[in-house]
Amino acid sequence: MGNGYDIAKNTPTFKKIEVSSLLFSEYRCTETKSIFTTWNHLNYFIYVLEGKKKWRTLEHSYMVHANEVLFVKKGANIIEKYFDSDFCAIVIFIPDSYVKDFMSQKPEIGANQKSSLQSDSAIPLKMDRTLITYFTSILDYFFNEEKPSKYLMEIKFQELLVNILSLPYNPEIGSYFKQIAQEVKPSLKNIMESNFVYNLSLEDFARLSHRSLSTFNRDFYSVYGTSPGKWLTKKRLLHAKRLLENTNLKVYEVAFDSGFESPAHFARVFKSENGITPLKFQKAQLPV
Repeated sequence: MGNGYDIAKNTPTFKKIEVSSLLFSEYRCTETKSIFTTWNHLNYFIYVLEGKKKWRTLEHSYMVHANEVLFVKKGANIIEKYFDSDFCAIVIFIPDSYVKDFMSQKPEIGANQKSSLQSDSAIPLKMDRTLITYFTSILDYFFNEEKPSKYLMEIKFQELLVNILSLPYNPEIGSYFKQIAQEVKPSLKNIMESNFVYNLSLEDFARLSHRSLSTFNRDFYSVYGTSPGKWLTKKRLLHAKRLLENTNLKVYEVAFDSGFESPAHFARVFKSENGITPLKFQKAQLPV
């Protein structure tokens, strides 16, 4: 499972424009699996040019088609790819530090945003004429033979932020930006609760939380009173148990959707904890 930002930045065939700490990148899906997990240590907007994809979060699914935009918070998602057409998109990666600087420099723009508004880890943009025009203009800059100046691209990105923060159509993103601006450090608890179902390494979790691995382990223990490994196993087992009780997913699908390394690893850990295999447990839930 790769980091989407690293793939976009380091793939020579992808068109890209780097500005300050932002990255504007073309993205063409080369993944051969129909369902796969990806993660990013940065937030991103994805504007679909061709094809469609489905982003699955812990609670919901979001199908995104051509000329639609999804905002995805830093973290992991399960993505479903469709093979009936190619997939191509423009992705704009944005770090928390950029959001924080922007909000502090232009506090009047985000003054009306509520920081208490809860939102999912993926948020579809409600498109109006302003945003449609904006993404069309980005496309023009992106595919011109001459690359635009970095100053111009940064101004263009700030235009997007101003539109989102000053117009009423996308309050969840504005609220999330305000939360970022108010955080001293990203909330370790929020990151763990949103991403435990994905098979990330401890180094990945540390990077998501903007901490070194040693600081991550220390902060984790102060929050949860146990080690990350033990907490993740217990949390994933509880989630898997709920899926086995309440869905018709096959055992290997439950293993994947709960963040285990493999179905065999899941079966072994589940039996050790519950004294029964996942399959037998699932069958026991069926009405007599």
